[in-house]
Amino acid sequence: MKKVLLIEEGPFETRGALLNDDTVIELQIERPGDVSRVGQFYHGRVSKILPDMNIAFVDIGEKTDGFLQLSDLHTTATNLNSVITEGEKLLLQVSKDAKGDKGPQLGARFALHGPNLIYRPTSQGLTLSKNIKNATDRSQIEKLLGGFADNAGITVRTSADKAPEPLLFSEMTSLISEWEEVKAAQKASKKPQPVGRAETPLTRILQTLFTSDTRLIVNNSSALNATKSYLAHRLPGIEADAELWNKQEPLFEAMGANAAIELALQKRVPLKSGGNITLEPTEAAIVIDVNSAGQTRAAGRQSAALATNLEAALEICRQIRLRNYAGIIIIDFIQMNGKGDAKELTSFLQTLLEQDPCPSRMIGMTEIGLMQITRKRTRPQLSDIMRKSCPQCEADGVVPDDTTILAHLFRELQDIVRFSPNVSLHIKSGNELALRLERQKAMLEKELARPISISIDAALSENEYGINQDVQ
Repeated sequence: MKKVLLIEEGPFETRGALLNDDTVIELQIERPGDVSRVGQFYHGRVSKILPDMNIAFVDIGEKTDGFLQLSDLHTTATNLNSVITEGEKLLLQVSKDAKGDKGPQLGARFALHGPNLIYRPTSQGLTLSKNIKNATDRSQIEKLLGGFADNAGITVRTSADKAPEPLLFSEMTSLISEWEEVKAAQKASKKPQPVGRAETPLTRILQTLFTSDTRLIVNNSSALNATKSYLAHRLPGIEADAELWNKQEPLFEAMGANAAIELALQKRVPLKSGGNITLEPTEAAIVIDVNSAGQTRAAGRQSAALATNLEAALEICRQIRLRNYAGIIIIDFIQMNGKGDAKELTSFLQTLLEQDPCPSRMIGMTEIGLMQITRKRTRPQLSDIMRKSCPQCEADGVVPDDTTILAHLFRELQDIVRFSPNVSLHIKSGNELALRLERQKAMLEKELARPISISIDAALSENEYGINQDVQ
């Protein structure tokens, strides 16, 4: 399998797209000021304990307190009051991002993630991915890393199977060094605050999507330099396979990532057989329905229903990753009557879920034939990042949010000037967008290295725009 990570950096957002054999399998969008904090360490102070709920609120030096549950601590105690006290200072790590009025979830089950390894300094033991199946490979990895696991927990990811031993050893020592830096920073902290290295949109994407067997393509030289610098720290002594995109067609457009994003924002996804799947996020669960659309032809020895369900399962698992669905997922597959069909579908679906790096659990079929899955929440849904409720719609309509519009506009401007150095730019837009553009004008001119003029066009809606270009 050939894995390629595309990174498109910009002032409003940085986008990552992971491809496997030329198919986009995962997307990640990070924005300055709103970077995921999962994995970030904090020097916190317990501000309030709710003993009846076994929950504590923790001051982390930000507007909203984080919260800590008894289950997120290494303890056999049954009451949080017996473990921590109000005013106590703790080193904690974010396990879930803030959502709405709820602050980030914190814990002391620390984990530092590398491209091939996960280092858990307060645990113990060596765990290898089930997908590393070769006994000789497993034995060599155990021999190389087993000594480290005497004093810490180490999880070996699937990508480590193809990594040379010097790289794994280098990565292991780098993670240990990073943990020592975190502890030293926390010890020196006088007040609640983040400790350890600060994440950027670029490094967050690299941390989540990059593995050592991945080829990297980035859209500008500054992002390329930052990528190499980050990986040199994470994998010291190893030359990363990273290159600069220098073709005229935009990177995400040429590699199919833009099309994948568009499809991942749609309710209905077509299948090659002629059927389709519909995906409906609700407050309680993600509901997915498989529709054969009249497809009745069997595929070899498989019934038509099973063939469509297997095809749908493949696309469903892909869409779950692309959209970053989490929580309870209910799938209504087409009813099957063939002997062994349900077992074959369940086995295939389980195999697909095991390929997803985000933890999930297949609970199984209900009595009425609905498949139940749960998936851990690690990042916001793609649609929640890119869209907002429509202010004019009385129904549950959505529209692109302000940052999505600005980021899309910037990419259009960037594509124009990239191969047209003498072009001048004039943007006509609706009133609301024009005001936002005026506030960002100096930054845009600096990024694009040319003056920009902005005017209001009354014929355009609030967030519509047009670009006029003249060759000087």
